[in-house]
Amino acid sequence: MKIFTDNETLPAENSAERIYMDCIPPFAEQGLEGLYKSLYASLPQLQCNSLTQVHTYAAWRDGQLSAILLYCLDGSRIRVLNEGMHIPPAELDRFANALFTRHAKASVISLHAQSVSKMLLQHPSVCMPVTEDIVIDLPGTEESYLAQLGKSSRKSLKQHLSRAQHELPDFQHAIVAGEAISEKLVDQIIGFNHARMALKQRRSAIDEKARMHLIRLLRARGWVGVIRTRDRICAGSLGCRFGDTVYSMVNAHDPQYDVYGMGNLSRHLFINASIRAGVRHFHLLGGQLSTKRNALGQRQALYDIRLYRSKLSIARDLSHLVRLSRESLGYRLQTWLEDLHAQPHPGKIAHAVLYLQQALRSTRNHIRRWSSSPV
Repeated sequence: MKIFTDNETLPAENSAERIYMDCIPPFAEQGLEGLYKSLYASLPQLQCNSLTQVHTYAAWRDGQLSAILLYCLDGSRIRVLNEGMHIPPAELDRFANALFTRHAKASVISLHAQSVSKMLLQHPSVCMPVTEDIVIDLPGTEESYLAQLGKSSRKSLKQHLSRAQHELPDFQHAIVAGEAISEKLVDQIIGFNHARMALKQRRSAIDEKARMHLIRLLRARGWVGVIRTRDRICAGSLGCRFGDTVYSMVNAHDPQYDVYGMGNLSRHLFINASIRAGVRHFHLLGGQLSTKRNALGQRQALYDIRLYRSKLSIARDLSHLVRLSRESLGYRLQTWLEDLHAQPHPGKIAHAVLYLQQALRSTRNHIRRWSSSPV
């Protein structure tokens, strides 16, 4: 497929919308980041997967780019590749009208993991929560951020930082960005993640494919926080920056520094450095809400959206909608359990549910240990 570079030109465009077949136009990278500031809508992220037979939809409003969506065709289905965005309903309507007009055989448009507001759309639609992003809206100063943390979190962070500064020679935290991020540094931080998972008798999700994915992203938009002492790296946070937004993808530390609360300390210092650099939105991705909530992370549900050409198209898509409903139900159950854990005084039913969940987790861990033990 064709991806234009900044040195190539396109014909002047007079219409409010345009579809670029089998290519990504030169303004796409800057346009995606300017509009959405989302890791999962950025060209560096999308280029980590195959972009063959990808088309681009772009729209303008009052002379300004108002939407840019990469998509591919699969029979009667149109699948949007960008994720983690908020698209106003009016722009979704324009997009659906343009694509259903251009692609006469298409009957459904699917968008995954989107942030939505109340939607009144022209076309029949289905919208279900399927995953999440945990986001901290940062204040303008480190002092303001620290003041907003819970009393126990503030006390713990201050004690661990003071002890680390006193006991670890030349203790420092620094940001490494862009081309200064070496593959060796990335591998060290990933190694900490693997070591931590091994201690828990669990396998890290960062395999070789995920490692190469991370390295490509970090070379393009890397924003890495590193804790060092005189002779070694103790911890690090691998992230990407898009303007005033940072996505923290991996936060890991050497297990021998557990006594310093190094994991939480590394994340906190990374957030502080981001505040000083003018970052206002700090994304922690999904999962492990309890620890992220202590850092002021707030859950933002992300939705699967299906737009249909007609009500008949919905009926023809029932098998896909059943699978989507199961996925959404699983996500809602997971969030319900997490919220139960967060309650200071759960009721009897909540206690029973939490006890059952703990028992199932314990049984699963025992099975995992037995299966990995030598015969």
